Amino acid sequence: MVKATRRGEPYCVALSNGRFELLADTHKNGIGGAVGMRPHELLESALAACVCMSIEMAAAREALTLPASSVEVSVERGDESTCFRVVVRFEGPLPDAARDLVRAAVAQSPVARTLVNTVRVDCAVVDEGA
Repeated sequence: MVKATRRGEPYCVALSNGRFELLADTHKNGIGGAVGMRPHELLESALAACVCMSIEMAAAREALTLPASSVEVSVERGDESTCFRVVVRFEGPLPDAARDLVRAAVAQSPVARTLVNTVRVDCAVVDEGA
């Protein structure tokens, strides 16, 4: 579970999982946007982090040593669908078998699998001040 708490700056939110904290915000109509990532960038970050970890774990299972790599994720939002584009960059040549392993690791990463499912958002509003 992650808890978000509004801070004093416009649109700034502190996010915490109980052990770590980070800041997020957004920029609207000339207000906010100076202290953290936007919410959609946090989604991109979650997928990028998970893909990096999934590739590392898959390579370790196969006893493969891969060149250093980075993962870039961008989101394209539409009215009917959303597309997360994942680009994995390696600093050296990659054998064909490793390319297949990387593609499979991306598809099987837990965050990617979550994002391809039908998603529902349930909301409870609790007034503790009454």
